[in-house]
Amino acid sequence: MTSPRTTALPELPRREPYRTWWGSLIVVAVIVALVGTLVVVDNNISGAQAVEPGTVIEVGQGVTYVPADGWSIIPENTTPGSASQVAGRGGSFTVRANEWDGTTAEEVERTKRSITASGDVQLTGEGTSFHTVGGLTGVALAYVGQHLQGRAWIAVDEQANVSVVAFGPSAPETYQQTAGPIDSMLNSIRMTGARP
Repeated sequence: MTSPRTTALPELPRREPYRTWWGSLIVVAVIVALVGTLVVVDNNISGAQAVEPGTVIEVGQGVTYVPADGWSIIPENTTPGSASQVAGRGGSFTVRANEWDGTTAEEVERTKRSITASGDVQLTGEGTSFHTVGGLTGVALAYVGQHLQGRAWIAVDEQANVSVVAFGPSAPETYQQTAGPIDSMLNSIRMTGARP
């Protein structure tokens, strides 16, 4: 009988290390520095633009308002010709003016759907009528969510086919402090009828 033969594998040549860890470390450090710098800059630079007291903001469709003192325009949430948003003291105030060929009741229903669309916010009540010193008349809604509390006002000029919807949300803990400035801005809304 013959015995099985065992053959040894040939020895592989030894590989020299590439020593790439320094280069890898430099690349990681550069990435961390860039991302860290961008995060810090982004967190510390606000897009808010200060507004001089008494400045009249043209929203669009002939609708104007005056921001409260100390509040700033938020350009990211402002659309020339249809929407303007200001923020300050833990709250914000948004005015939207759009062409609307419908009734006040239809715009109220559309606004209710918009407010409750996320499922996180609930209306409190069915709405009440309001009238401002600036002549705006319509329906006011109140709403609450886990992290906000606010009001919305809807007015429609059915002859000019223009709707004005204003929102005043704030954090629950600052709601009482923002109510006065928001009411002041609401009272400053004017529908001049001058349209582009």
